[in-house]
Amino acid sequence: MRAAVVGLLLVLGAPALIAAAEAERVAALAVGPRGPAGPDVPLDNSEKGRVAKRVTAEGRTAAAVQAACDRATREGMAAVFLPAGEYVFEAEVRVPAGLTVLGEGTRTVIRTKDKATHLFSAVGGLVRFTRLKLQGADAGPGTDNDSYGISVAGKQNVRIDHCELAGFSYATNFADEAAAQVDHCHIHHNLRDGLGYGVAIYSGAYVLVTYNEFSQNRHSLASNGALDWSSPKRAGKYLHKPGVRKTHWEFIHNRVGSNDLSPNELCAVDAHPGMDGTFVVEGNLFENLRHGVGIRDGSGLVRGNLFRDLRTRTNFRSRVAVSVHYDTHNNVPVEGCMPHDIQVAGNTFVNVKDDERYQVGKAENVMIEGRTVPETRKDVGAPPPMPLLVLMDDEGKLGITRRAEGPKPSSGPRGE
Repeated sequence: MRAAVVGLLLVLGAPALIAAAEAERVAALAVGPRGPAGPDVPLDNSEKGRVAKRVTAEGRTAAAVQAACDRATREGMAAVFLPAGEYVFEAEVRVPAGLTVLGEGTRTVIRTKDKATHLFSAVGGLVRFTRLKLQGADAGPGTDNDSYGISVAGKQNVRIDHCELAGFSYATNFADEAAAQVDHCHIHHNLRDGLGYGVAIYSGAYVLVTYNEFSQNRHSLASNGALDWSSPKRAGKYLHKPGVRKTHWEFIHNRVGSNDLSPNELCAVDAHPGMDGTFVVEGNLFENLRHGVGIRDGSGLVRGNLFRDLRTRTNFRSRVAVSVHYDTHNNVPVEGCMPHDIQVAGNTFVNVKDDERYQVGKAENVMIEGRTVPETRKDVGAPPPMPLLVLMDDEGKLGITRRAEGPKPSSGPRGE
């Protein structure tokens, strides 16, 4: 083995190979999750103290867990504890404000009773789900799976951490100007064809997605704005609902693996046509997949990621790390849709061909390594301001401020 390595160094040039290996090592250290992910990470002492006052569920059905949640709220308890065992939910458990739902890691398994069951929703703010293994109805691409893991609509400061979620149509779902954080989770095998979302973010939600492990999801993250789904019949296109803030999400320091069990191996991180808000994709490791990041609307940053070993099982489309291009939603135009003011910089590529790094189509003001792609240059004025999401504090509150930097402005007013 040593002789083979020495021979390879002589053929290809030792300094170049050593430099390339060092660059990959340094890049790998800087990207991906920080800290272990998944349900079997022990609580630290401060967390144990915060959930010491708790109610223990006395059964393994949705009704029993709902009763425990309601009792915890009445008695002013901080948490509901689900001991090790297999739970089968026949209905959705609605978790009131201020509660932590705590399990015993992968030994606390919560399954859907059928393909239409939703497991949990947060019906108040400051809700946390942690140390749980949630199992949906189907880990394959079948189209009759309508099970959901955790849904959050309009609630603030919801955290999902150190959980495992697999087999759902929507593993996690954030809408209606919710604010949430998903961290240190293992989210995999959410493959339903046409849906299959690890994290779905839309309708003005602000979500920080960080330090997670993703694999075998149709889309590990999918995002959109607030669209009126009935509007094509009367307007010929999708219109945005008035009065809803722009969606914003940040996908930072995650590891994303293959989705080659999905029929079309679509992009892992997806801004849908209609996602007219802002985004950040930074410090992630994407490896062993066909398509890393696909931006079809909105404004944002894609930087400091490592794309390694692109590969594909299907022949649906060519391999690409990052794509930016205008698109329709299922062949229907979307009001105002246009990817614009996007900075792509500082990404590292290993075993990725030059023509597989970036694909840029119809778009406005896309910059790669500080240079605007000529075909996208347009005089449309300053880009939108970028929110900055800051990790939740010890009180479970997500920091939301303004980013000091963002996509660089162009000159002149933005047209409609």
